[in-house]
Amino acid sequence: MRILAALALVSICSAAVAAPSPAIPDTPAGHTLKAWLDAFNSGDRAQIDAYVKTYDPKNDAGHILEFRAMTGGFDLLAVDVNEPLHVRFRVKERGGERVAVGNLEVREGQPATVVSLGLRAIPPGMTAADLDIKVDAATRGSVIDAIADKLTEFYIYPDVAKKMVAALRAHQRKGEYDTIADG
Repeated sequence: MRILAALALVSICSAAVAAPSPAIPDTPAGHTLKAWLDAFNSGDRAQIDAYVKTYDPKNDAGHILEFRAMTGGFDLLAVDVNEPLHVRFRVKERGGERVAVGNLEVREGQPATVVSLGLRAIPPGMTAADLDIKVDAATRGSVIDAIADKLTEFYIYPDVAKKMVAALRAHQRKGEYDTIADG
């Protein structure tokens, strides 16, 4: 009887233990992801400032803190793409039920620095795969044309819209959007 009771207790305790977080890759992108999650989840201004200074100097610690206040932090659910300079991952808000897909691209260095970091919430009833939209050159060109048209048509200051469209087209001519392949 005591053995059965002990087995039952072990089963109950095992069920109560949360699943471990997935392993973060031992790559430049993985190290940067870990640094971001640690700083973000800490909610500590000094730690976030140190992260920004070291890994993402184009970012603003104040904006990160505002976003942290909205989400309560994130729990890492999975790493879906693992490349040396890019990781795609899924996280769940600690302060709610939302799940998001994240993409982190870094520039090699000691330490690697953030090129881009973005999160997209997965709408209810959808999966991360539903958000995996590939963009080819023709689609990219159509999107850029549509942005230029909408700026020209709707931007409140027509002279500023012309400058923005000119800058958009200059970046396009230089091929600066050519590597964008993810919707």
